[in-house]
Amino acid sequence: MKVTVAQIAKAAGVSPGTVSNALNNRKGSLSEEKRQHIIDIAEKLGYFKKGKRTGVLRLVIYSRKERIVGDTPFFSELIRGFETAASANGYQLNISYIDSQQKDEIHKLDDISVCDGLLLLGTEMNLEDVIQFENFKIPYVIVDNAYIRQKCDFVAINNRDGIYEITTYLIDKGHEKIGLINSINQINNFKERKLGFMQALMDNNIQFIPEYESFVSPTIEESYADFKNYLQELIEQKEDIPSAFVAVNDNIALGALRAISELHLQISITGFDDIPFSSMSNPSLTTVQVDKMYLGKTAVHRLVEKLSSDETTTLKILVETKVVERNSVTKYN
Repeated sequence: MKVTVAQIAKAAGVSPGTVSNALNNRKGSLSEEKRQHIIDIAEKLGYFKKGKRTGVLRLVIYSRKERIVGDTPFFSELIRGFETAASANGYQLNISYIDSQQKDEIHKLDDISVCDGLLLLGTEMNLEDVIQFENFKIPYVIVDNAYIRQKCDFVAINNRDGIYEITTYLIDKGHEKIGLINSINQINNFKERKLGFMQALMDNNIQFIPEYESFVSPTIEESYADFKNYLQELIEQKEDIPSAFVAVNDNIALGALRAISELHLQISITGFDDIPFSSMSNPSLTTVQVDKMYLGKTAVHRLVEKLSSDETTTLKILVETKVVERNSVTKYN
């Protein structure tokens, strides 16, 4: 039988309203000691027992205004994966948006009366953002991000290996002067990709030259303008220009392709994500393919698994990638 707020209130000797404030982590309404006392009683009574209670999973799209998460083909396909797997497991998926500054709204997410579990889209989360969820009672999985030391469940892209593989692909094509097109808006995925890029260079005895790293805005239009300015400066200063660049995602790569075309340069470019536009560009973009649907489905399966067992083990699941060879890379002679 489902444990009620009234039962917890009676056992704790407080009002149902006080129990509600404690369970919903409403700050300022009671002391931390009193809140923890109520939470402990609720836990003993089995209020937090896992399983299908509401039949609802909540997808929280978390934003730090880095302009990475948005209405793009990548995230549309990822959400489709969430929806497909939720439905297949008999759950309704509700979607909400949270800004990193909305601290009260973030605390309110820890409410098992609203949903059974949370899918946290953590693309823009930094370590501080992840830490604030550590004491949540409601089961959750962080998607599209992973931090090494944090004891919570992550389902993410294997960023390092993906970028390592495509950098090695360029090296196998004869390129040695290889640059990196990075984003001025730094998220953990991009940091991981840079590490994989650097490792590939190091393993092939190629020195990383800091001047070969270009920082651009993350949209196609802005990356085009920023990268074009970067190349023009190299040309004006008569500096060496790399024969190839690895971009940290497809949007940035597509902007860079346009800049290269307008400047009539012969430079190979690779991307990351394999969004639909990458196969339609001219030249078509060689990139790292991420199975967005599978990423979303895997996150839901992991959350449902947590809901159906009492296990306390946390998992970091990395979804593998593969290189998709198209026409934006030429052999270097």
